[in-house]
Amino acid sequence: MIVAPMIISLREGIEAALVIAVMLSYLRRSGQHDLKRFVVWGAIIAVIASVGVALAMNLIWGIVEGPILATFEGVVVLLAALLLTTMILWMWNAGASITSEIEESVERKSLSQSGAGIALLSFSLVMREGVELVLFTAALVIQEGLGTYIGMTLGLLIAIGLGAAIYQGSLRISLGSLFRWTSVFLILVAAGMVAYGVHELQEAGLLLIGPLEMWNINPPPLPDGTFPLLHENGLIGGLAKAIFGYNGNPSFLEVTGYGLYLLGVLVYYLRKNRVRPVGNLSEAEEVAKSVSA
Repeated sequence: MIVAPMIISLREGIEAALVIAVMLSYLRRSGQHDLKRFVVWGAIIAVIASVGVALAMNLIWGIVEGPILATFEGVVVLLAALLLTTMILWMWNAGASITSEIEESVERKSLSQSGAGIALLSFSLVMREGVELVLFTAALVIQEGLGTYIGMTLGLLIAIGLGAAIYQGSLRISLGSLFRWTSVFLILVAAGMVAYGVHELQEAGLLLIGPLEMWNINPPPLPDGTFPLLHENGLIGGLAKAIFGYNGNPSFLEVTGYGLYLLGVLVYYLRKNRVRPVGNLSEAEEVAKSVSA
């Protein structure tokens, strides 16, 4: 299934692209074109370092097995869910301040003609997105398999194209709406990650609290050995499992984790919205205006 990984990598890629675009745009407006190359080099080194993190995780996968592997996978999936949630909440809270904060950081570095400082700033901002994407990819590979890489690649290619078009000023799209609707989708994905992470830890013999099967609504396999559409391994059930972590026979802790996660995010959203309408997702539009100026 490629939908969830494509949307995740699209968002991460757009965030990284907009960060670079803001930095390059500020240097362009201030006439400091000689410092642009440091932004690019910082981003390139961050991408290479992110690949290194991915290779290190693959090495660990090749070494561990059995309960240790299940524990490792459970921790990776739960950590990915935490980072995904952090990313969503960050976008809710960000407001237009992110653009100004990045520009102020670039201004401080550029005033001292610190090419190394510009490169380090670019590296740190892009590296954060890269490490998050590596963890998300790992979590989705655990859940969905190698098809994750196809979705991730498509999402990144689209993000690169959008970032370049926005920087050149040739494209105006409602990125705020894009982030708003993908946030709803990704909250459900993260809830599924929480449930799946708990499942993996229970497979490792940990968190054995409550019934290990609350119910089983999976229909029996068909006579030819295939699975019905609504079975978690069937066409529809498998799609729901791959994207939202659907499980036809969940444990008590899986159901509890899934429900508490959604409840917690909903309560946070309602409290935040009661104080201030969540119109700050238009941060993306603010960035787009800034880089096209």
